[in-house]
Amino acid sequence: MKDSEWQLLGVFQSEVRVEILKMLLKLEYRSLSEIAHTLEERGHKMTLSGVLKHMKELEKAGLVRSETGIFGETPDARKTIYFLEGRGRIEQVLKHLETDVIERLRAGMVFDETAKTARQAQGMSRPSMQDERATLESLLAKCSSEKVYQYLTEDEKKKLRLWKLMLSAL
Repeated sequence: MKDSEWQLLGVFQSEVRVEILKMLLKLEYRSLSEIAHTLEERGHKMTLSGVLKHMKELEKAGLVRSETGIFGETPDARKTIYFLEGRGRIEQVLKHLETDVIERLRAGMVFDETAKTARQAQGMSRPSMQDERATLESLLAKCSSEKVYQYLTEDEKKKLRLWKLMLSAL
């Protein structure tokens, strides 16, 4: 991917921006003040200028559009209305990020923790490994769960079988 495409994905890195998108999915037309107020209710204390910076990032990414002067003759950021640009597309992207992408990354995190524990256990003597056994068994069970296992690579699945054999030999 090009750097600009990775930067586009960076828009979703901010919890606040994702929260704003979800908010606009529920009620599409919102003023800056309404967005700031709703964010505050959800535990994000921000100034109007802070919210405005997030809105500009969402606009730059082509996810949000704004209309100024709807409530008055003079442009005023507080009177600007924001709405989604491509509602269906944004719904699909958020769903994909929250399910497929996040679940795959979580599976990798669980596997990594399991691998570290297994390598640590391999270097221990039998008596001291008994303490680590319960932790490793728990992690192996997480890795074997349907939620994680489906996202592991074939190499990772082979390592899981090896670690299970190692535990059964003890």
